[in-house]
Amino acid sequence: MEWVKALKRHYDKIFVEEWPGTIAGILLGFLIVLIFAWGRTWGVQGGLNNWGDWFNYLIGLSKPLGISGPPESPLRNSTSLMSIGLLLGAFAAALMSKQFAIRIPPPLEMVKGAIGGILMGIGATMSMGCNVGGFIAPVTSFNMSGWGMWLGMIIGAALGIKILLWEMEHISWGRKNIQKFSATDKKDTYKPFLGILIYMAAIFWGVRYLTSTEEGLKFLGGVLLIGTAFGVVLHRSRFCFSRAFRDPFMIGDGSMTKGAILMILIAILGNALLIYNGSHAYYDALTPVFWAGSVLGGIIFGMGMIAAGGCASGSLWRAAEGHIKLMITIVFFAWTGSVWKALLVKWDILQLHMDMTRPGSYLTKLGVTFYMPKEFHSWFWTLVVSLGLLAIWFVLVVYNEATEKFVVVK
Repeated sequence: MEWVKALKRHYDKIFVEEWPGTIAGILLGFLIVLIFAWGRTWGVQGGLNNWGDWFNYLIGLSKPLGISGPPESPLRNSTSLMSIGLLLGAFAAALMSKQFAIRIPPPLEMVKGAIGGILMGIGATMSMGCNVGGFIAPVTSFNMSGWGMWLGMIIGAALGIKILLWEMEHISWGRKNIQKFSATDKKDTYKPFLGILIYMAAIFWGVRYLTSTEEGLKFLGGVLLIGTAFGVVLHRSRFCFSRAFRDPFMIGDGSMTKGAILMILIAILGNALLIYNGSHAYYDALTPVFWAGSVLGGIIFGMGMIAAGGCASGSLWRAAEGHIKLMITIVFFAWTGSVWKALLVKWDILQLHMDMTRPGSYLTKLGVTFYMPKEFHSWFWTLVVSLGLLAIWFVLVVYNEATEKFVVVK
């Protein structure tokens, strides 16, 4: 029947076909503003750190690392719950599109996944956030450390690609698949129904929290639902920040980068209105690591995401799709981030101190907080600098698409 065929076409367009980068940019920008309005910034690394803290606690490493007592429950930690929502949303989307399958990579790729996770854990700790919490959240909350990490990730991505090219030429070990257990079966008709059940479970969980009499659970309910929406959009668009930083250097393609720029533009404008009208969520993104921590952390993180083949958020949604390599990345990211943060705090490198020269500001040995509206004494110049840097990024991407001037793979 024609109406059934038409219905299937619409289903495929929404749940099977890849969404355009511009649509992803618009939706992600809206979700960043929505989570900001709900009372916090988008984040991933904090949740992974919470999981790593629990692992260290269970194996007895907490005391040597100076971590006191059991960590906060992953179901009560807002960043952890947001990441769980992202996993659920991406998992359901992968099932709905019949794209979920266990994908076992060659041994070398597993090693690269572990190395990438370690580097991202170290880099994200130094910049006090991953590509989301260390870059997107500060940039869209007008903390200059986000732009420091942006610069670092560009440098790190370029270096990571150089290392990748060297590895392809000099390392032949571990490139052959151990087992071919990765093909998706388009006839798996049960997968969409399982995906619907996952969606329903995530929504039920979120609504259950929202309708709780406990105020903290109400907040977490919104976080879980918005996190689930992030997972759906990221998977359906296959949106990954590692591609946004990698593709211009590898193939001269800036389509994913333009989607990221559009997302940031929408979030900057939306969050500016919320902050100007009295929202205080921007304090979540005032990381005192500008400039040394943000730039150096960004370089290390950028190299890690090239090795892993995914950023923090990208690793999560790809793991939810069944990629073993990215599951390994998440494990090493979470554990390394937990250990490295504990050590840097123990060594007084990431201990927060009041900045006596700038009242109301904080500093660490890796940098200071730099909240642009406060430092510039002007929202006008804050937006000029933020939008100006975004415009420069866009112009460089378009220039590179036309000339391939920055392409390192010739």
